[in-house]
Amino acid sequence: MEHHRLRKYRGPETWARVRQAYVAGESAPSVARRFDVGLANLRRRAMKEGWTRKTIARQLDLKPIRGGTDEPEPALAALNAVLEGEDVPTVDAHEALAQTVRRAAWLLTQGRTGEASALLKAASALEKLRFRAR
Repeated sequence: MEHHRLRKYRGPETWARVRQAYVAGESAPSVARRFDVGLANLRRRAMKEGWTRKTIARQLDLKPIRGGTDEPEPALAALNAVLEGEDVPTVDAHEALAQTVRRAAWLLTQGRTGEASALLKAASALEKLRFRAR
């Protein structure tokens, strides 16, 4: 009796989720285990399709714009307000931590483990600061 090794076939939906998780920062062995794909296949496909971390980092490397803009980014407006001494609305630290944990849980469900990990580290640092302030 001959024994043949069964080949795994994973559809485009699975590979799209593998790519998303890998690019988000999850390690290749972890992604391979979670989606039941071969580690060598994952690395080969990432290299072939150009979604290795090195390629993505090169694509995201933004060059400085000469001249820039006069208006700050909307996300930086709050920071500029603090630097200029304006009154900044206070935020309840307990509520901020709760929102951070909920957001990290949502990121995990989306397969974005790298972002979730960074968010939880920031929440941990915030909790330590809050504890020291007491």
